[in-house]
Amino acid sequence: MSLKSRFHLPEGHYFLSHSVGAMPKGCEAAASEFLGAWKHQGGDAWPVWLEGVEQFLQQLAALTRVPASGFCPQLNLSSALSKLVGALPNAKPGQRILATELDFPSMGFVLQQAEKKGYRLQLLEPQAGLVSLSQWQQALGEDVALAFITHAISETGQLQSVSEICALARSLGVMTVVDIAQSLGVIPIDLGQWQADAVLGSCVKWCCAGPGAAFLWLSDRLAQTLEPVDLGWFSHEAPFEFDIHDFRYAKGAKRFWGGTPSVLPYMLAAASLQQLRAFGDSQIYQHNQRLGQGILDCALSHELKVVTPNISGERSGTVVVDFADRQAAQQVFNRLGIKTDLRPRFGFRFSPHIYTDGEDMEVLLQGLRQLAGKRP
Repeated sequence: MSLKSRFHLPEGHYFLSHSVGAMPKGCEAAASEFLGAWKHQGGDAWPVWLEGVEQFLQQLAALTRVPASGFCPQLNLSSALSKLVGALPNAKPGQRILATELDFPSMGFVLQQAEKKGYRLQLLEPQAGLVSLSQWQQALGEDVALAFITHAISETGQLQSVSEICALARSLGVMTVVDIAQSLGVIPIDLGQWQADAVLGSCVKWCCAGPGAAFLWLSDRLAQTLEPVDLGWFSHEAPFEFDIHDFRYAKGAKRFWGGTPSVLPYMLAAASLQQLRAFGDSQIYQHNQRLGQGILDCALSHELKVVTPNISGERSGTVVVDFADRQAAQQVFNRLGIKTDLRPRFGFRFSPHIYTDGEDMEVLLQGLRQLAGKRP
């Protein structure tokens, strides 16, 4: 059985894994398990459902090489970051939060809310479409309370130097929060090696799990000291105690969980993560980088505009190519059945995954060559 045959793919040539990963066929069995427990057990389905959530955390932990106890399920990254920001103390005079202009806008919207606590949000501006390590080195200081680091920048395909930024931040006593939404599932990740304070991500993109299965990971220190305001009965040390007069924070990351949890997205994600782990993150990464290099080489050899770094260790799973006539480019991609999308600042995004094969690549490269011939 080919790797491609293990997924449900839309008609055409799919390069949108940075947006929504293709559905693994194993997800259908997970959905049936969820529905079957509900259908046959009703209110007694909760043990099955909660075991499904726990399997999600176990698969996530194995993929990121840390214990599962550090993870808390979340609906999306914005919710996770909002809970973190809400748990921060009020700022000391002059304290900053550091992020970049290229972070996903939803993250910026949340970080702006920290200004209500007295923090000043500073956004590093990209130079030639990229944010350099030296910019972080110059901007970080003891007056920075929190550094928000996007591992893989969605608009450009740049991979930031998380380990180096976290190390510098630690030396200055700066809290670090890392966004891995655009890297988990395609770039091998070792959270223990980074030593970040908090990490958040989701499984809708490269993890091929659909929306709703996000997560928050906390270091042991933060998991024991931060006290979220946005909480619920699943944030309780003993959720099934049911004593309205006695709330006690869970002793770990799950204090950030909240009220009655969604279940189906995590059961789907557990199945998807299990399948990706069976392929191996190293195999997925090598396949992606080889195909990404092919896209880069073709674009550069035909003098097309590329903002994505042409160095494997500095490149995420996405390659961004731009064209003088974007409308003509979109028409070519539509005609060839190439599934891509456009980001106005930088161009068209192409994201090969483990299910991308030689035929997909040949059609895409054909399209790039055609567009190179249309240059004014």
